[in-house]
Amino acid sequence: MQLNLAHTVAPSWANGPGARAVLFLQGCSLGCKGCHNPHTWDSSPKHVREVAQVIDWYKSQPGLRGITLSGGEPFEQAAPLAIVCQAVHELGGDVVAFSGFCHDELLSEVRLGARLLLANVDLLIDGRYIASEPCTEPLRGSQNQRLIFLSSRICSDELTGIPRREWLGHEDRGHVSGFDIHHTAQLLANWRVNKKERNRP
Repeated sequence: MQLNLAHTVAPSWANGPGARAVLFLQGCSLGCKGCHNPHTWDSSPKHVREVAQVIDWYKSQPGLRGITLSGGEPFEQAAPLAIVCQAVHELGGDVVAFSGFCHDELLSEVRLGARLLLANVDLLIDGRYIASEPCTEPLRGSQNQRLIFLSSRICSDELTGIPRREWLGHEDRGHVSGFDIHHTAQLLANWRVNKKERNRP
């Protein structure tokens, strides 16, 4: 089985508790106005990888707590992602998933394999993004979205202090992950200042 990926990052600290691998899936039919990742809507093949390759990539990243599924819309590639998440659990990791679909929609199998993937998710952040209802709580882009704890692997206390955004990359090449990404310029400027301070003799 294959996955169509926009990109992957590891480690990330803004996409769930602890150091995480993040899969940004390519393809989303919901198209929420004001979405942070509109470049991931197109479902045309971008970075197509075998499920086994994705699992091997996860295994190769040191010190991870778990994996986060973002997008795009993860539940539009539910069946192959369920296999990845099962492997992550077997390796002792946990799974966070963002979805524009509501929990009830996923339970009703709104997309093929949705319930199977849901059974392998520990924390679901659900609901369409509504730009006019901004939220400053951890892992939520808008007020309507919910944190739904589906297992005991993750608890609410562990979400305190998760950054709203982060710069992921090397030197000036990379991207911003998280929320409030209109602050990208300031984030990059801060990263450059911190880098200079770290490099001082």
